Amino acid sequence: MTRSEQLVQLAGRDIELDCTDYEGLQRLMQALYEQLLVRNSAQIESLNQQISVLVEFIRVRAERRSKILTAFGLSPSLPGAMEKLLIHCPLPNRSSYLQYWSELERLIQQTKSLNERNGKLLAMHNDILGQIMGSAQAEQVYSPRYY
Repeated sequence: MTRSEQLVQLAGRDIELDCTDYEGLQRLMQALYEQLLVRNSAQIESLNQQISVLVEFIRVRAERRSKILTAFGLSPSLPGAMEKLLIHCPLPNRSSYLQYWSELERLIQQTKSLNERNGKLLAMHNDILGQIMGSAQAEQVYSPRYY
């Protein structure tokens, strides 16, 4: 196997691993949402640490794919660049890696939606805490009084 084929295979395996990690990330983000609802800070901290580990694995593989694309003269930001790279992969892996790439794009969008949902819940918690902890008091104390 040539060096080029090895690099393409590596990119394909990384995509496959990313799919697995994104599925795990989605499970963790769902669990995080449930713990945010009940405000279980110990579980929230634990889940955040697990999420950070998976995100780091995903980041490292994405960075490696970018380097591989660049080595093939493809811009990582160019739409369709990964498909162009995976075309160089020998059969039978080519079709499975292309399917994984399509699946990864879908998983990324779903994960972004879960992250936004969790962020909205956190923002709502923050607003409520701000109201309870003193925003209303601060307005009353520091508001101008008109006599």
